[in-house]
Amino acid sequence: MATNKQDPTTALLEATMQGFRHVHQAIEQVQEEQRQQARATYKGLTSSGKARYAAALVDEMGSQAEVARTLKLTPGRINQLVKSHKNRQNGK
Repeated sequence: MATNKQDPTTALLEATMQGFRHVHQAIEQVQEEQRQQARATYKGLTSSGKARYAAALVDEMGSQAEVARTLKLTPGRINQLVKSHKNRQNGK
């Protein structure tokens, strides 16, 4: 009967890496659910609401490019929405 003698350091490393993989998968799943919810919310809004929502997401995420990836829109469209929201605030 052969025994599997594994170095304790290697065993710890493998267990740690397996834990990291599980955490990574869970984080990716949560992020995808958030993206789907954000897209669904965006699609349900009026044009003024879309501008406000996009501007709020840019403020929260800090990047128009990240918002564009989240909503699956072009960065140019996000820029238009943010400018539209600013113009409405300024009464233009």
